Order: sequence, then C-alpha cells, then structure tokens
Amino acid sequence: MIKWLRNLSFRNKLLFAFLVIGVVPLLICTVLMLNIFRVTLAGNARDAAESELDGASGALDALLEEGTSVLGALTEDSLIRAELSEPGVEPPQSVYDALYTLSSELRGQADFALYSAGGELLFTTGTGSAAELGTHWGLLNSAAGTEDCAFAGSDGSLLAARVITGTGGIHVGYAVMSLNTAQLDQLFSVYAGSGGILLLDPYWDCVYRSQNAGSEDLAPLLRQRLLDGQGLSDGSGSAFYVRESAVSGFVLLYRQPEPVADWVMRLLYIVAALTILICLTLCAAVSMLISRQLFEPVRELNAAMGAVEEGKLDTRLDVRSTDELGQLAGRFNRMVERLRAHLDESVRRRQELSDAQIRMMQAQLNPHFLYNTLDTVKWMGKINQVPEVATVAADLADILRSSISGDEFVTLEQELMTLRRYVEIQSIRFPGKFTLETDVDEAALDVLVPKLMLQPIVENAILHGLDGVEDGVIWVRVRSQGTQTLTISVEDNGRGLPPELMGPYTGPPETSGRGHLGLYNVDTILKKHYGEAYGLRLGSRPGGPGAAVTASLPLRKEEEIC
Repeated sequence: MIKWLRNLSFRNKLLFAFLVIGVVPLLICTVLMLNIFRVTLAGNARDAAESELDGASGALDALLEEGTSVLGALTEDSLIRAELSEPGVEPPQSVYDALYTLSSELRGQADFALYSAGGELLFTTGTGSAAELGTHWGLLNSAAGTEDCAFAGSDGSLLAARVITGTGGIHVGYAVMSLNTAQLDQLFSVYAGSGGILLLDPYWDCVYRSQNAGSEDLAPLLRQRLLDGQGLSDGSGSAFYVRESAVSGFVLLYRQPEPVADWVMRLLYIVAALTILICLTLCAAVSMLISRQLFEPVRELNAAMGAVEEGKLDTRLDVRSTDELGQLAGRFNRMVERLRAHLDESVRRRQELSDAQIRMMQAQLNPHFLYNTLDTVKWMGKINQVPEVATVAADLADILRSSISGDEFVTLEQELMTLRRYVEIQSIRFPGKFTLETDVDEAALDVLVPKLMLQPIVENAILHGLDGVEDGVIWVRVRSQGTQTLTISVEDNGRGLPPELMGPYTGPPETSGRGHLGLYNVDTILKKHYGEAYGLRLGSRPGGPGAAVTASLPLRKEEEIC
C-alpha cells in the first residue's frame, strides 16, 4: 500500500487524500449510525417486550387469583353442596342463581361450571356445548388429590378445578373455571403488541397461541431445543421472553419478531450506499477541480524541466500569477537563461581549447619521422645517387602538404593515400622488413576521419610490434558497423602486447616511446572530436600472433565535430 502511494503522481496523491478525508469519515459515521439504529431498536423492542410480558403475566395471575377465589366460594356454598350431595334437593334455578351470583364479577372473562363426583356436567355459565367427562377427567382427578386448585390446559383453553366436599368429607362434585381461546384473546390483546403470546403448561405443551405467535409447531420446537440444552430460537431471528405464572405454574412466552426487518435494513444500507456514492462523486469532482488548478502549474514546470533536461534551453514558462507557483515559474525562466549563457560560454571555451589542442597535437605528430626521413635522404644522397631518393622526396612532400593543410578532416580514401606514402618511405628505410595489406569496405571510402590518424598507429606497429621480426605484415582493415559506427583496425604479426595493456587505451606507460605517444595523440583526438565513447582499443590479432589496435568513430560523410 505504501509503495503504491509512493508511486502515485502528485495529482493522484492529492485526489486520493481528498477522497480519504471526505469519504472515510462519512463511511465510518454511516456504519456507526446504522449499528446504533439497530441496537437502539433492539433495546427498545426488548424493553417493550419485557413490559408487555409483565403486563400479560400480571393480568393472567390477577384473573386466576380472582377465579380461584370464585371457585373457593362455589365449593363453600351450602346450596351448591346440598344439591351435589343429594341431587334434586334444590330446584335447578336456585343452583343457577347461586352459580351466577358468585361468578358475576368475572362474567365474560371466564366460564364457571359444576360437575358431579362422576365428572358429569351439571351446571355452567358458558353458552357453548357441554364439556365431556373425558376431556376434563385429568383435571378433576388432579383436583381430587389436592385441597387447592388444580390447573390444566385443553383444546386452547385454560382450566382450573377445585373439589367440593359434602358431609363427612366425601367428594360430591367439582367447581371448574375455564378460559377459552376468545377469552384469552381478550385478556392478552392489550399486551400482544407487535409480538405474539404463547401460554404453555408446565410440560411446555401449547395451551394458547395468539395470532402473531408463529406456527403450531413452535412450542414443540422450543421444548426440544430446551431438552437439547440449546437456547430459545426458532431460526427467524425472533427473541423470546419467559414468565412463569405464580398462581398456575403455567409458562407465558412472549415472541418478539426481529425489531428491524431484513428488507428494512437492506433499504437502509442501499440508501447509505447511495449517499456515500453521491458524496464520493461530489468529493471527487471538487478534488479534481482543485487538484487541476493546483497541479497544472506543477505539471507545466515538470514538463519544462524535462525539456531542459533534453537540452532545449529555449524553454520558457508563462507567469500567470504572483503566488508561490508564479514566483517559481519566474525563477525557472531566469535559471534557464543563466544556464544557457553559461553553457554557451562553456561550449565556446571548450571548442577553442579543443581546437588549440588538436592543432598542437597535429603539429607534434611524429616529428621524429621527419627527422629520420630527412636523415635517410641525406645519407642516401651522399653515398648513393639512387632513384629511391626521388621517391622518398616525393612521398615526403605529399605528407608535408597534407599535414600543413587547414582541414582537420579528410576522407578515408585520402587518409589511406597518405598512409601509403608513409609506408613507401618506411619500406625504403627498412627494406624487406614488412609489407602492408589493406582490406577496406569501399562504401566507407568517402567517410570523413581526422587527418593523420592512421600513420601514428602504423608507425607504432613498425617500431614496437615488428621490432626484431622478419617478414612482418601489417593489415589495415576498415568496416562499417551498421549505419552509425566505423571501425579501423591495424594488425601486425609481431610480438603482441602484454596482458596489462589489453582493453580500452588508457594512455602511454611511463616507459613509453614515441610510438606510444602517437597512440596517445590519436586517442585524444578521437575523444576530443567524438566524445569519451570513442577512441582506441588494444588487443591481440585474431587468428594468430601479434597485436591489434582498433579505432572506433562515428560514420559521418560530412564534417560534424562533437
């Protein structure tokens, strides 16, 4: 990540910074707000569910307490006890009146009934069909075994029963209270809210289920999860809250659906994403506008510096402001002007120095050769009046004529002609010592080369390479390397060079003779004209004994001085 940031342009770094500063806080705030919203809703839903469940549990216990009080009054009523002890003793209407009177406070909230000791329904305040003995026998049997009320659930109803005893403690009947589904709906409707209520017996069998309480298999599912040691969950994200009735021992379960539906959260996330996208777009547009205004002068300055780096010293920047960027542009223009002035002066001085050095070295090229040649001519003239004197004199005149000319460059053909004049003189001076062979690419004959560059190299081969060698041979090979470079190689079959001298020419050794001084001058002239990439290279002759001196220079057919 850090490496990627480092490789970004200044403009992209600025744009990235704007986006990070603008979008990241918004993203963090949005995520926090959504989470706070969800947590707040979940907390409010939990508090509401707890409150509703407390209310429903309180209402149920209150109703059951009142109901058990009514059942107690029914079991103690002398008229009812007498009728159940000896059926037919009291008129039925009197028993109904007593039943209705004692249960009047709970009329509509619960139904009350009187059963015989055998489980036969005798009297009831309900308007429905009479309950069957088999339906309530478990309840009546439980009531017979306790002095308190017994509770049971059946067919969507909550039942409570109490035994009625006659003379001598004999069980003569039962007083039963029942809360059917409609009455339980009425009781819990105030507290159901957005959730659902389930009334379960102590064995977690469903007694009552409100409309929002889920499917019919919810109670068995929850009971099985409890038996497996798992938490209360139906897999839908709903929360469950439990209260146990202090009166009946039944369990009241409140099912609270997920406070925020998945589609609502998805909608909120979509809205948040759209908001972030809009902010991102606006931030990107503003940052691009600002970065463009700020970066354009920097880009122009960078481009101008690149042009100056390539040597375009006529580059100038437009100064459009007086701020720091405008001041920087003005200073750049003044710097380029001074740089161009200094460079022009440096080039002028270097050219003058190079011209002087080249003229001096050309004037110093092998003066000993002239002295030796003149000495040869002198002694030949004294001892022998032979035709070689005329040849030597003519060749020497041509060489002198070429050396004193004002041209610094000649064609390769002219340079080879001057070399042959020199070799002819040396052949007369050292008869039979060596021969010269040339292998020249004809296409390179019109290439311009520095004047008198081959003679010092050949002289070095004669004086040093062929020293003490009979039947010596000197080869001059000229090849063009593509369209850019010309290579001239002077080879001999002499003693060769020591290993320490192999490679690019580095200057004459401390014990160098005149031939080595000639190599030094030629190498210096090549570097002065063409640059440090060119010059002489020393090596062994390919394919045999001897040395090879190779000169490399640009392939030019018109005079161009570096």
